[in-house]
Amino acid sequence: MAALAASTESSFEALLGGDLDIGQLHALADQVAALHAAAPKADGTVFRKTLALSATTDAQRAELAQHGDAIGRRIAGGRIRAVMGEPVDKLYDLSRALIEVMRAGLAGEANMIANRYLDVAPQGATGWALLPLYLSLRANGEAELADSLLAPARPRLVVVGGLSGTGKSTLARLLGSRIGRLPGARVLRSDVFRKRLAGVSPETRLPPKHYTRRNDDETYEALFESADDHLACGNSVILDAVFMGRSERDVAEALAERHRAGFTGIWLEAPERDRIARVNARANDASDATEAVVREQSRRSVGEIHWHRIRANRPQETIVAAARAALDRAR
Repeated sequence: MAALAASTESSFEALLGGDLDIGQLHALADQVAALHAAAPKADGTVFRKTLALSATTDAQRAELAQHGDAIGRRIAGGRIRAVMGEPVDKLYDLSRALIEVMRAGLAGEANMIANRYLDVAPQGATGWALLPLYLSLRANGEAELADSLLAPARPRLVVVGGLSGTGKSTLARLLGSRIGRLPGARVLRSDVFRKRLAGVSPETRLPPKHYTRRNDDETYEALFESADDHLACGNSVILDAVFMGRSERDVAEALAERHRAGFTGIWLEAPERDRIARVNARANDASDATEAVVREQSRRSVGEIHWHRIRANRPQETIVAAARAALDRAR
């Protein structure tokens, strides 16, 4: 475990130097998850005392009291591990690294690491809801930053839809840190949920039998159930899926309305040739979409789209700017 810890520290140093791409960020989150999985269980009572002593502002103490039951469930569920000899909640240990990344002006990277960690080591909606508190406690010594991390934020649901190869996942990742309390929105990707339902890692390719209508329905059901849980906890969410069917788009909007969350729907579109080029260029990705899938989608009707439509065959900075403008209009 010591070797794994040293490797993780080395990767974080490279990150703070601005030297990691998305694949390396995912690998870093995977390393942290493996470190936590290998660490022995530890005393939750000691960890509770650590939190109580660390909460030094009124905002921190109020937030800690609000999450007392959730922390108790995490202790009972074995989430407290002895990491380098210190009894800590897995997410509290993760927050130690995330706050340093954020201090370096890399909020987007911090959001990507946190999301990947929960993709490979699920912690539930209450786990994500704890991250602002844990980040705030890790920021002690900087009272203004610590309290700013706990400032109230209305939950928002952002949906990024579009046919395969339009760049949905890239855009969702780039928007993650801009929505909700830091580390930002929980990005829920249908491709990851499909793999989770199949019991495999996100990048494991699945055979065609996992791409039936029934599998599609089960994937969207799991995606919506998770989004519902997150919104109920006050988390902001970005859903990343094709959303080809009108019924799927309606469910997403209904979820936002149920929780009185802000809603923004974004629909990415691009010519077939560009979408084919994009899926053919993918490597080590959660999506199993192929050129045949792209061509088959092109033959199907998606019906009327009343979300913000953005052309995706343009420079990335132009797409992000258009998406940010859509988010700003929905506030």
